[in-house]
Amino acid sequence: MTSFVGKVAIVTGAAHGIGQATARLFAGDGIKVAVLDIQDELGERVVEEIRAAGGDAFYRHTDVGRHEAIRQAVEETEARWGRLDIVVNNAYWSKRGTVEELEEAEWDRSMEVMLKAIYLMGKYAFPAMRRTGGGAMVNLASIHGFAAARRYGVYAAAKAGVINLTRAMAIDYGKHNIRVNAVCPGWILTYGAPDNPMVLRRTEAIYPLGRAGQPEEVAKAIRFLVSDDASFVTGHALVVDGGLTAQLQDTVAEAVSQVFTQLNSALDSSLRLLLNKGAGA
Repeated sequence: MTSFVGKVAIVTGAAHGIGQATARLFAGDGIKVAVLDIQDELGERVVEEIRAAGGDAFYRHTDVGRHEAIRQAVEETEARWGRLDIVVNNAYWSKRGTVEELEEAEWDRSMEVMLKAIYLMGKYAFPAMRRTGGGAMVNLASIHGFAAARRYGVYAAAKAGVINLTRAMAIDYGKHNIRVNAVCPGWILTYGAPDNPMVLRRTEAIYPLGRAGQPEEVAKAIRFLVSDDASFVTGHALVVDGGLTAQLQDTVAEAVSQVFTQLNSALDSSLRLLLNKGAGA
């Protein structure tokens, strides 16, 4: 089993969701964690939880789409702990809309946080990793990087870019003993995810595992990719989606049809019950 004790990691977007789960998991393995986010209260809380459990972490307010913010975060991490071994680029900002509906500023902000930030992190983190003797980076892509959804073009474009940038970085930095991979989650029940029973029911039907994923499940995939157990894995986009993208369209259509059949049956039963009550009155 890989020993992480003494290693140092940066996790962006670590105030909640997948980033938070990853920071906690890393800290439990003995990794020192720099928690980067712009949600200060939540980020500080993550650090407090890690320290209370005996781990070592600090929080830094970091807008990952800004050049100086990334440079300063990497420098502070290396100055504090003397090395940098792991980076997880998880920060997210996006907005739904067609290309007509989206404002240019919204497109630019999405690309800054989800794609440009990875370029900026590599620019400063890779030299620090070389000084350490190597390292591992994991970039959060998505199954949206392989297929698109309605009114979510900027997200699909950014995540597809993440996948190919990951491959390019892996090629360029493998000679420095730096591995670069991506994870591509399906629907994960993170902070702010819809709790609509109908949406959850549909997800249970469509996903082969019968449910949406949990942040901790993606975090464990990330931990594998940065571990020595994945020492010959680089340039890979690991899909973590409960089997969603393994299906052909007829399987999905059948699952959705079953949901509607069940809902119609439940509705008919409810109507009959109401009618019977009315007749009895």
